[in-house]
Amino acid sequence: MLTISLVGQKGGGGKSTICWILAQAALARSSVSTLLLVETDKQGSTAGFVKGAHAAYPDLQDRLFCVKASDGEELYDLIEKAMESGIDYALVDTEGRHSDLARDVMSMSDRIIIPVKPVLHEYHSQLATVALYEALRDTLKEDGHHAPPCGLLLNNLKPAQKLTLEQAGALDVITGHPMILPFFMPYRTAYETLGRGRILSRERNALTGPVQGLARKHLDVDIAEANIILASIEGMA
Repeated sequence: MLTISLVGQKGGGGKSTICWILAQAALARSSVSTLLLVETDKQGSTAGFVKGAHAAYPDLQDRLFCVKASDGEELYDLIEKAMESGIDYALVDTEGRHSDLARDVMSMSDRIIIPVKPVLHEYHSQLATVALYEALRDTLKEDGHHAPPCGLLLNNLKPAQKLTLEQAGALDVITGHPMILPFFMPYRTAYETLGRGRILSRERNALTGPVQGLARKHLDVDIAEANIILASIEGMA
């Protein structure tokens, strides 16, 4: 089982949305049988996503699960049970603030993603999360353990968008950070509407009409982008 956590003290950075995008990629893979989403955010956005997906596609109740964790001990037990049950992926969505649970989430993860939008003040906010990870990494190193790979994921980027000088300067600063990942999460309209429980691969398969080719093509691109991100996170070292 691969455990991927989305962390960051800044709310609105895209943790929940990226969690749902990764779920899209996992569910679209024929080799993936089960997926667990762990909700630690009191807002319950990810739990709402799963509820919506179950309502639209009842058969997913046997493949897509969501549980809530309120502390590190509860999270540890959930991850242990998920591994014993043969879950393929566990995606942990965290709340936008620092707490003991955020550190525990990091220590129990195989990959840690800190989303950051291409905005300078949001980047500066997320540097506190980077510092939290670095402290954990140093502690683990002192104990003879390796910290899980962690990186800043540039989120909601529009590569073709013409930037102002201020925006270009901010992007230069962000991409110059040593922990910035060599891949990014592109802006896609479909990603902005996942919260209601959309499963893109199911929507794509339902488009069988002869005049639905363009819609299928758009969804193919959305799913492919999601899979690229998941594969890239899997390859983090």
